[in-house]
Amino acid sequence: MKRRMLLLVMMATAIALAPAAIAQTFTPPCNPLPQDRTITFCTPIDDATYSQSQTENSAEGWIKDSLPHTAKEYSDGQLFGSNVPDKFRTGFGFLDDQIHTLTIVVTDSLGTFQKSVSARWSSPQLPCALPSTDPGFVVCKPSDGEVDSRPMRVAAVTRADFTPGSSQVGTIEVWIDGTKYGESYEPLGTTNVKILNSFFYVPVGTHKVTIFAHLPDGTKITKHRTVTVVNYAP
Repeated sequence: MKRRMLLLVMMATAIALAPAAIAQTFTPPCNPLPQDRTITFCTPIDDATYSQSQTENSAEGWIKDSLPHTAKEYSDGQLFGSNVPDKFRTGFGFLDDQIHTLTIVVTDSLGTFQKSVSARWSSPQLPCALPSTDPGFVVCKPSDGEVDSRPMRVAAVTRADFTPGSSQVGTIEVWIDGTKYGESYEPLGTTNVKILNSFFYVPVGTHKVTIFAHLPDGTKITKHRTVTVVNYAP
């Protein structure tokens, strides 16, 4: 019963994300492999462990095949999706602290090829120590001037008393070179602690990273980082 419920959650997530996967404007956050008849997973990173987050709880990537083909997706060996588009974004909806495997199988006139990716979305954990003050905001990673490999990890923690009746929701936003890349509403056990722990694909080079903490009382705290990204990987 538990497994069935988890599969239903995953399928619901996939359905919710299906329009984005088909939309012409969607482009996966990495380059496809140059070879024909290949599958590229941009996210998640294989064998990675993530905290539960809206930003990361999906699989995105490319199917590269010049021939007419069909593509199906399997979760832990169970079929749950067909007609996967060449530029795909699909739900990876398990949030149970276990490692799960998503497999895409492509069939064309030359036969079948496939690729899998495994990941775990664990219960939220602090990426670094809580701020010593309340309210407070700590950027765990990156540090200013850091040289990081691609994808770049951004982790932060906010701590602030929640005001009863307030319409504000504490969030953390990440902006890179003036463009918003993601945000997190993720709580850690209590309403006064929010965390972000995400990976972002950005080009090789030096980038200006701005992290905003929107606290429940309406206060906004801003942190700036300059990061050089190296070791480009598709």
